[in-house]
Formats: sequence, C-alpha cells, structure tokens
Amino acid sequence: MPTPLVFHHTHHFHHLAAVSIAQSAPMATNASCKHFRELGVEQRSGLLHIRFQRCWQRRTLYELMCALDLASADAAVRLVVLSGEFSAACGGATEPLALKQGVEQRSRRTAAREEAVGHGDPEEQYIHEKAANFVMRSLAKKLLVHSKLLVAFVENQCVGLGLSVCSLCDLVYATESSAFVPAFSHLDPCTKVGPRWTVPHIHWLLRLGDQASSSTALQCGLVAGVVRQPQEFWRRVDHYLLLPSASLLATKRLLLRPWQESLLTELREEGTPLAAQRRRLARSSL
Repeated sequence: MPTPLVFHHTHHFHHLAAVSIAQSAPMATNASCKHFRELGVEQRSGLLHIRFQRCWQRRTLYELMCALDLASADAAVRLVVLSGEFSAACGGATEPLALKQGVEQRSRRTAAREEAVGHGDPEEQYIHEKAANFVMRSLAKKLLVHSKLLVAFVENQCVGLGLSVCSLCDLVYATESSAFVPAFSHLDPCTKVGPRWTVPHIHWLLRLGDQASSSTALQCGLVAGVVRQPQEFWRRVDHYLLLPSASLLATKRLLLRPWQESLLTELREEGTPLAAQRRRLARSSL
C-alpha cells in the first residue's frame, strides 16, 4: 500500500508542531501568532482567540492544532475561544474538506494522479481517506484532552466539520440568527468507513435533525447560551477571565459529556497498527 501522501501530510503537521513548540514560551505567544496563514490568532489578558477566516482546508486544521498547542504551553492563557467561519461544508464542484489540499499542494500533483482521483480510483481514494482520517482523529484527540477551557462562538451557520469541532469544545455559544446543520451530506466521503471522530456529529444529528436553530440547539444541550449581539458573548468571556484558573478547570471537568471519555479511548485505539490492519482487511473483503 503506497503511503507517500500520508507521509507528506504527517510530516507537514510535525513541522508546524515543531514551529509551534519552539515559539510557545509564555512571552512568545503573541509573536508566534503572525505565523498562521489560514487562521486569525491573537492573545490578550489570559485569552487566546482563534478565528476561522475563510473556507477550511487541511492546513486550517493543522494550524488549529498548532494554535491549541500554543495555548496549552502558555501558562498565561486560561481560556481559548474559537469563532468565525464554522460553515465548513463541501459540495458542488469543490473537493470535500478533509481531502482538500489547497491550490499550492494540488498544483504539485501529476496529471495522472489528478485524473485518478477524478475518476474515483479506489487505491488513490483510500490514500486520501487515510490521510483525512488521520488529521481529523488527531484534531479530535487534541480537543478532547486540551488543558484549557475551550469555548466555540457561532455567529452564522455551523455546518459539516464546523459542527464536529464545536461538538468537541467545552462550551458553545451562538447568536439568535445562527443555525446548525449536522447532515451527513456536509461531511467528507471518508465517513463511509465509519471513523470514530464522527460520533459527536451522529449524536447531534439524532437530536437536532438535518437543521436546527440556535434555540433548538440550546434546548437539546449543544449550545450553552444564545446572545443577541456578539458583544454580549465577549462580555461573558471577560467575566470568565475574572475567575481563577482552578475554577475554570473545575468547570471544564463538570462539563464533560458522557461519551467523551469513551470516544477518546476509541480514537486512541483506532490509531493503532492493529486497527489499521483490520480496516485494510475489511476493505479488501468488499
């Protein structure tokens, strides 16, 4: 089974992570924020604000993992807020999110490989699915074990993998005009192989249906609070930052959803060589 694509992306992730760690001393977080291209990352008085600025690509998820590493390594950061564009849907003529390489990476592919993907070559598609699942599994684990309080703020639509990421945060706030779309049509085709990181998405699909308003999401428990204006949310954040770190961590422990611990265990098991072998055998029997 050829794996050059997977190696390329795991190497890319470790390169970004190395940059992140090298610059993650408490006094260096602000300086290292300028190295992010797909995300807006800024720090102020105990808060690390991560903002999704445009259509998600795989690099977006790499950078998100690196930003989370920055927050973990900086003792001055006590709260992490994710906001911006959560409408990470796929459809139309665009490639699915988790398989999307970006213009620079796609230009490096040979015409033969591009044609193989376009015609649904099973071997090529398997390599893409494997890489996509590796990225999403890594991100899900990092969100689940993060040492700081994670808060997602949804101002518009929350679609596809945007909802998956929100589901793994400790708290989700939304504006009255926001909407949540957990339908599987907005997830990557690699979900056909049943990766464990889709468990939260399935959970909210069953509870919210194909689409839900912020008030419905509040009633179902996905959203902790609904605000009329973004300023209301940021005032709440300022109040949170007045609390001692111990109080924020105690709140984080109390907010654990029942499925989170078992999901983390399954994600770790899914990444083992034995699990990979089982997936290959299951695929070969189809």
